[in-house]
Amino acid sequence: MDRKRLVTALVTLATLCAVLPAFANRPEYLADPDVKLARGVVNAATGWMEVPKQTAIGGRNGKFPGLITGLFKGVGLGAARTLVGGYEIATFWGPGPAQAEPVMSPATVFGGQ
Repeated sequence: MDRKRLVTALVTLATLCAVLPAFANRPEYLADPDVKLARGVVNAATGWMEVPKQTAIGGRNGKFPGLITGLFKGVGLGAARTLVGGYEIATFWGPGPAQAEPVMSPATVFGGQ
């Protein structure tokens, strides 16, 4: 790997590390610490199961070229799920924002106010 690619990779990694904590405090991602830890462990442990799944799906849809694209898609999804799982494991103990509101409020089906 030449110096320019290494610098680009490091800048990209630094940017992701700077941006990801902003998503941890978004209300739609709030969960109890135990739920967040369990979700992180499951994602980190099973993320790479995407590789054979996506490879098989791609092979069914487009024979050999689909197999290759499915393999790359599986590797990308596996890496993403593993990284997100690791992030959730590392930040599960962090408090949520003080003024958090749920993403959806329950709808009243019968009777109205």
